[in-house]
Amino acid sequence: MGFNFNVSEQGIILANSHRGYNTKYPENTMHAFIGAFKEGTHSIELDIAMTKDEKIVVIHDFSIERVSNGEGYVEQMTLAELRQYDFGVKFSPEFKNTQISELRDVLNWAVENQLGLIVEVKQRRNHQRFAEVLVSLLQETKSVDNILLLGFDHVLINKVKALLPEIKLQVVTLARYNDQLSAVLGSNASSVCVEYHYVGKDDLIAYKKAGLSVRLYLHESEEPILKVYNRKYGYDAESEIISWLQEGLIDMLSHDDIPYLKELINKAGKKSY
Repeated sequence: MGFNFNVSEQGIILANSHRGYNTKYPENTMHAFIGAFKEGTHSIELDIAMTKDEKIVVIHDFSIERVSNGEGYVEQMTLAELRQYDFGVKFSPEFKNTQISELRDVLNWAVENQLGLIVEVKQRRNHQRFAEVLVSLLQETKSVDNILLLGFDHVLINKVKALLPEIKLQVVTLARYNDQLSAVLGSNASSVCVEYHYVGKDDLIAYKKAGLSVRLYLHESEEPILKVYNRKYGYDAESEIISWLQEGLIDMLSHDDIPYLKELINKAGKKSY
């Protein structure tokens, strides 16, 4: 049985951990994913790219400097080269000797634990081969029903869908078009990722009427992000977002801080999952 991302009508909101539980564990590692699961969440956002030797790994950046003790570009390195470096020690010495994760291992773990993954594609080049390798991996792990394939590059994720029509796409929207729903449906989306700066209630209502699931991404911040939005716009953005949750317009709320997600969902009177 696949994972259901379209849950708002059930009074549920998915607390979607961004790159795993990355305020407590090194981002996009199995530590962060297992930590998010133990915290009681069942959907996780992560990022992927393909190595020089056509292995798909879990990492956000195009280069490895920020999250490891090495240097180089993911698409120009082999998996063996990436595994020479530590992807945990920069976060904390407690996570020394953490290797980069292969997507295959994360997919198998997610299927075993009945989790939903938002898999964001970060591949810059070699798109057709990337799509072929990813499709093969999804079929091998029998995980296609556990994921939404996410992308800023709608063309790239549709290359995957052309090879695997049953895959569900989540598209990023960082602009408001004159006919927003048509733009999203034109990219063959089953789901949409929105940010507060680029979405209005009318858009959310249209998405839900069209049967789409909706994920609201809240930016990382050292202070509660909705307080930042309040200050940025000079009005009570927090109450507006809470009202969207209450009205069933949001299926997934995504952020780095899982307790904060649960707090907001609870404030809206909804069940966190």
